[in-house]
Amino acid sequence: MDKYIGKLIGNTGDPSNIKIALENSFSAKRGEFVKIKHTETEEEGEIYVLGRIVAVSRSNILYNSNMGDGLTELEILPGASITGETLYGTIQLVGYRDSLGRIKIPRRPLNPGEKVFGVDYEFLAKFYKFDENTSINIGNLIGYEKGENIVPVYLDVNKLVTEHLAVLAMTGSGKSYTVGRVIEKLVAEMNGTVVVFDVHGEYGKAFNKGNIHFNDNLKDIEDPEELNSIKKIQETLQKLLQAGGGIKVYTPQMDSFDYKYSSKNIHLSLQFDRFDMDDLSSVLPGLTEPQQRVIDVAIRYWKTKYDKGYRDIQDLIYLLTDSGLEELKHWDKLTEGEANALNNRSAAVVSMKLSRMINEARSFYTRAKGEPTDIYKMIGEKGNRVGRLVIVDLQGLSDDAKQIITALISSEIMRAAADKERQTRPAFLVYEEGHNFAPAGMPCISKKIIKKIAAEGRKFGVGFSIISQRPSKLDPDVTSQCNTIITMRLKNPDDQRFIAKTSDMFSKSDIEELPSLSTGEALICGRSIPAPLLVKIGTKALLHGGESPQVIVEWGSFNG
Repeated sequence: MDKYIGKLIGNTGDPSNIKIALENSFSAKRGEFVKIKHTETEEEGEIYVLGRIVAVSRSNILYNSNMGDGLTELEILPGASITGETLYGTIQLVGYRDSLGRIKIPRRPLNPGEKVFGVDYEFLAKFYKFDENTSINIGNLIGYEKGENIVPVYLDVNKLVTEHLAVLAMTGSGKSYTVGRVIEKLVAEMNGTVVVFDVHGEYGKAFNKGNIHFNDNLKDIEDPEELNSIKKIQETLQKLLQAGGGIKVYTPQMDSFDYKYSSKNIHLSLQFDRFDMDDLSSVLPGLTEPQQRVIDVAIRYWKTKYDKGYRDIQDLIYLLTDSGLEELKHWDKLTEGEANALNNRSAAVVSMKLSRMINEARSFYTRAKGEPTDIYKMIGEKGNRVGRLVIVDLQGLSDDAKQIITALISSEIMRAAADKERQTRPAFLVYEEGHNFAPAGMPCISKKIIKKIAAEGRKFGVGFSIISQRPSKLDPDVTSQCNTIITMRLKNPDDQRFIAKTSDMFSKSDIEELPSLSTGEALICGRSIPAPLLVKIGTKALLHGGESPQVIVEWGSFNG
């Protein structure tokens, strides 16, 4: 029999703020789901509306704040009952399923005085029905995450990938772990292509020394279905690796990365001429007008002289030397005024800045390094049936180098996806530390292409996830395009206000929930999920590289 919780009281017209008088202090807890009978239309008859208790209040006329110090002098007779207690809850409606299976919020107010009941596993599982072929399990519903009545929560992959995802949380709340859970399921269960721009080398730890490292701490998993699912993901990733997919790691041309991955990494060899030259001021900031003129002419000549085959960035550097500048001045496409304006000192400054950028990034094509990076091999061509997780390890690089590499790869993926003659398979790009790649109110090399993917990527099968512990520092044009938002613990008021302002998916009670979430708990809203849900994120199959070190263990004890 359904558990009786209480009755609706007061005005029931606001679906996000319906009051309930609770039966007793054990009737309900914050976050618990409830159901209420309702008649929306005479044709459909009586239905149950699902709601979530978002607040519980309990007060007693005897123990109230106005009594002050006098309370300490008050004596209560042994065995005397304490009267005057009031127990209220606030319900936020999730909705009901109509005759077509759509979740809808009632347009008619519920009946004041209507009884409110708890819900069981069967009711929730039926309400949150899903298609296993098009969805991935992110975790279990909080309050229904253990024992026999586990309610799994699924995300619609098509909407998650093509309509973009934001993962917002403060440090240590489990955001990278959550993203790891999502991407390994996209690759192993949905055979997808995911590209992670790994700024701290966290994801790369799963491929340390060139071998896949799995999470072997599975003993605490109580649900046999979850355990089988993780083992199957691990088996699939091994099979994909043998088929040329699985995990592929791309790195700058540096010995430290070769050592980290036992030379099983692939060196980035990006083509600088593929960069949008309108963004040159971002790539080489602080150029004066004469310096800008020199680099413009040098790039134009470089592209003309090497119009066949691949363009070596070292040839561009040569054109900025004294000998190269003389060659430039005699280019028949220049006017006499342009040739006279080419200045050796300006060229030397540009050459220095360009060389510094090349040396920081260590990711550009030169003839000595063989073939340039093939975006089709990285992502897979359309029709390719081998899923892969592509990790671009950027650990230790400068912020400018990270942005340049990220911008170039993202731009190449978008270009290839939009190519009508030769396309890549759909791809999901993951930007860790997103506030560094698409910051609010300031120029950034990578922001332009991320905004382009946000606005146009869906048409070409390119989606992204942006992850940040400081949402208020993200560009609002990027986050407003994210139609699924996973929010974990957030205590900063600026970040909470930013989320409320940029997304209409969160109610006031949702925002108030964020500071109290535990590690690994998330509030998920958006198009890939039927309704806003509090979820306990499930276990990862791959080794997680984002744990904080156990400093006391590392320090050890002094034996002197």
